[in-house]
Amino acid sequence: MQLFHGLGGTFHDASQLSRPILTHLNADTSWLLSLPYPVGEPHPPGRKLFHVLIDPWLQGPQSDLASWFSQQWHATASSVQTISELNTRLKELETLASASSATSAGEPNTSSHVEYESVALNCVDVIVVSHEFTDHCNRATLEEVSPDTPIFATKAAARLISSWQHFRHVYPVASFSKQRHDWRNTSPDALPSWLGISRIITKRDALHFHSAILLTFNIRSSAQDEATEGIIYSPHGILANGLEMLSLASPRINVLALLHGLHDIKLGVRQLNLGAHNALRAQRTCGAKYWVSTHDEVKKAGGIVSRFLKRKVWTVDEVLQDENRKAEKNGASSPIADMQDVHFANLESGESLILR
Repeated sequence: MQLFHGLGGTFHDASQLSRPILTHLNADTSWLLSLPYPVGEPHPPGRKLFHVLIDPWLQGPQSDLASWFSQQWHATASSVQTISELNTRLKELETLASASSATSAGEPNTSSHVEYESVALNCVDVIVVSHEFTDHCNRATLEEVSPDTPIFATKAAARLISSWQHFRHVYPVASFSKQRHDWRNTSPDALPSWLGISRIITKRDALHFHSAILLTFNIRSSAQDEATEGIIYSPHGILANGLEMLSLASPRINVLALLHGLHDIKLGVRQLNLGAHNALRAQRTCGAKYWVSTHDEVKKAGGIVSRFLKRKVWTVDEVLQDENRKAEKNGASSPIADMQDVHFANLESGESLILR
């Protein structure tokens, strides 16, 4: 497993840029997924990567309803403070990708200045918003993004974003279900044919608080009938049985990564973030190769809500040991053996992970 700090300077060769790159933009739940364009697929001049921005909240407070009710600030500074700064980093990464690709192919390395200038100012290709709450759907950050950027949001979030009249193309995320299990049919023409964005919800979760975004892509080949890779992003957690429908997917989906937090968080008696034990069950259900923690930043908080929040902090070792004790007590097999081939990552703000 390879961790890198920053989006540009630590990637040295084209092989590192031939697989998805997951970057934690802050210590909470803002992410950038950079996908290499499949061979033969059209892409903008000077570009080698397709960049998906997920739940961006870079700076300033976030408040739901009113500041006296609930308000939070990042405890750790985001790795980029503005979308403009993010675009600058992405232009540098694209320049590196083009130069590395040319070098590996034995082609003459053209001027990096020309390569840099050929990349458009806006490198964010699509935005995904998982919830309508302002730590996921942050207006101040989102309105820094070009209005021409397509944005995929859950229904409540899409209505809210449309009311701002900033983005020209706002799409409600379609559900992935037993009846709609072909990822190629879940997204409109705003996305390239090799990429899909959908949502997994469960029946018992009426408010869809414990749902997941499913990002599906076929970057190994342009042939659409081959097995697809997928990333499950569930900042509050999703009940493990909600992921069982993935077994019905056609084409088959190989889950590359599960983004699910470790911290068990409650507001009074209401479960907010499902935590590490649920994440472990979800990983077993979907078979993700990587388990990446998310939405675990202990933020600076104010307002009435902060007084009633209860947080149980788990580490991976602690939850595995706890599950192992329960298994021994019940005469069941140890869960530790099942995790031998699973890569766990807790990315700090600004760290990147290549998903091999």
